[in-house]
Amino acid sequence: MKNFNPIRGTYDYLPKEARLREYVRATILNSYQENGYNLIDTPILESLDFLNSSEGGDNLRLMFKTIKRGEKLDLTKENLTIDEITEEGLRYDLTVPLARMYSNNREKLPTPFKTIQIGPAFRAERPQRGRNRQFTQCDIDVFGDSSINAELELIKTCFDTLERLGFENLILRINDREILNQLVRFAGFEDGEIGTVCVTLDKIDKISITGVMMELIEKGFATEKINKLVDIVNDVVDKGLLATEKYGACREKIERMNYLIDTLTRLTKNRFTIKYDISIVRGQGYYTGTVYELYTDGFSGAIGGGGRYDKMVEKFSGNPSPVVGISLGFEPICLLLKDRENDLNIRQNLALIYDDDDDIIEVFELKDRLKREYNVSLYTRPKNAKTFYMKLPEVADFVTSVKDLKENRPIKPLVEK
Repeated sequence: MKNFNPIRGTYDYLPKEARLREYVRATILNSYQENGYNLIDTPILESLDFLNSSEGGDNLRLMFKTIKRGEKLDLTKENLTIDEITEEGLRYDLTVPLARMYSNNREKLPTPFKTIQIGPAFRAERPQRGRNRQFTQCDIDVFGDSSINAELELIKTCFDTLERLGFENLILRINDREILNQLVRFAGFEDGEIGTVCVTLDKIDKISITGVMMELIEKGFATEKINKLVDIVNDVVDKGLLATEKYGACREKIERMNYLIDTLTRLTKNRFTIKYDISIVRGQGYYTGTVYELYTDGFSGAIGGGGRYDKMVEKFSGNPSPVVGISLGFEPICLLLKDRENDLNIRQNLALIYDDDDDIIEVFELKDRLKREYNVSLYTRPKNAKTFYMKLPEVADFVTSVKDLKENRPIKPLVEK
């Protein structure tokens, strides 16, 4: 028998789950727009020249590439490489297309420019809970503002958005790539090695500090450097942000981080936990400053994250522009809300049953009246009622009939019918 399942790591969403996802998307979009960010859109296909030059870390290894078309594709050559038969790729996040779009249109846009992107991205992930091969990202970014106020507004907006979705126990773990780079450099690593070391450090919560040591050894780094770095990390984990100064961290960066944490704590009136965490790296090499991740109960990974990537636009176009952004993890958020969908303010669906001898004008008038409160779908009375009502919960929360309404019977939830 033919297999009709979607590709592994991708999913079909039936009406009930699709409705939840649309509610989450609309709530996030409305919150972003209320905070002054502007919706834009970019293609899912990007030139490999941009994608490969983005310093996307492991995401480059997980990228889906598309084969050249027409005369550009010559399969008669021997020993063809991937680079010779591909020229485009599916975007692995929304950041690289955004930076390209801004580089192409900056003359038309104000400074600072505040953007929203909500759309699909693609990675050849090993599928697991909350990590799919096709997934939705919900990003806000600010171009042209190097001040800490840009970070404050982005993060505060995400806190407000998650609160609107019902999240309470939120934790923001925050770091600064410049501080981290200084610590890695203090341990003896060369500037050209820092990016590779940081990619490994980003895995510390998954493979532990011992796993980080082993991976750095496998990558050929000197044991002396690795041991010194581990000692630094352990000391900072134990003593906190101020301990970084004795390992070469710039006092100005430390004070900036302290200010950011303190101001966010006051802005959110101590409702959430905000703390410095040296293990927050964000594996992409394009981050240049502040990096942060959001966590909550019930999910082991982050449900949001981002940071400052001030060099990407300059790398693409030659024109410098500071940029900072944050993304909410749409897939884990939907997973966490699925179990408490009934607590959300989602407009309910009503099935209105009518008989063949009902006046169709009257039926539509009843539907229009009910639409003030419900999404209403019309169904003729089924011949096989048992099968019909068994499948109806996928598309309706309530059910009533023209006859019931005429007899003033209350509309009841479908599960009670």
